[in-house]
Amino acid sequence: MMTSYNLYGHLLVRLDTDHKGYRKYFDNEYARISRSEAAGEDASRITVAIVSELPAAEPGDIRRVVRFKKLFTFQYVVRGLESRDVTIYFKRHWVDRVYMNAIGVYLQAQVLEPLMYFKLLQENILFMHAGGVTKDDMGILLPAYGGTGKTTLSMALLNQGHKLLGDDLLLVDVASGIVHPYPRPLHIFTYNVRNLRGAKIPFKYTFAVYFKNVLRYPLERILRTEFLISTRIHADELFEGDIFGTSSPYGAIAFLRKQGPAAEIVEITQSNVDEIADGIAESADLNDSLNELLQGEPALWSEAQRLEHETIVALLRSRGVIAYVNTRAMDLDNLENFSETILPVAQA
Repeated sequence: MMTSYNLYGHLLVRLDTDHKGYRKYFDNEYARISRSEAAGEDASRITVAIVSELPAAEPGDIRRVVRFKKLFTFQYVVRGLESRDVTIYFKRHWVDRVYMNAIGVYLQAQVLEPLMYFKLLQENILFMHAGGVTKDDMGILLPAYGGTGKTTLSMALLNQGHKLLGDDLLLVDVASGIVHPYPRPLHIFTYNVRNLRGAKIPFKYTFAVYFKNVLRYPLERILRTEFLISTRIHADELFEGDIFGTSSPYGAIAFLRKQGPAAEIVEITQSNVDEIADGIAESADLNDSLNELLQGEPALWSEAQRLEHETIVALLRSRGVIAYVNTRAMDLDNLENFSETILPVAQA
């Protein structure tokens, strides 16, 4: 059974399986993002085929056997990466009978979305590690290092009249100057339960968040590796009203960091644009996963790095300035300084 998800006509993700667990996981992640219109004939396609046995080797295949977090061994083949029609053959794992999220998260974050990152770069689209909101038909990009407050700031801005584009990933079309929403489930941790302004988190989710946090400690000590076990909740389950924005021209770029003043504006110049671009690339997660996936494929990894740098530089030059933001130094209950001072300057 084939299910298709059309990402704004730029990329078609297809899931080939009769397994209800995979279909439910993919629908929960991508159905709200998928567009109803047909994808263009030139759009790249990535097909995820869930198989009992991997296919026989062919020239150009990328074959991987990965021991993940010292818990599970996953096996998959990527075929046709240098074409517009890529196939991921992912071997079923016994855990998909009891806890689909453990399999889905790996397949999504370590295999599928890194490949989406690469294929979208080939279309001059940055699959950006960023939160994002929109107001008055103008998108605001919030690229960030992990743990710097993308979700917290994005949700706080909802209380200032903004609409949500996404809290973790965005599709930024640099050629057209448009940011497309990516409203997949929020990844909620214990600090989000305490910090999400205006959210009403049902008890079943609060319980799940704290239970997973308790579970994390013995796993980390026994296996001596870090675990981040989130609870996935759609934002409109936590906030009332119509909270999601639509595809919009992007204006401000506010790069979140863990130190420094609450906000400062930096002009983008010929002398600093490469350094700023490198910082945004370094803050991404999907390029790290892509690097691991492409081990042994230096030409493809070099091409991905070149495209990434050129795309981010083009994005920065289109704006001229960037805001650096430290959410730890901000009053998230009073964002007038951010909304009325920082953003107009950054949008200039």
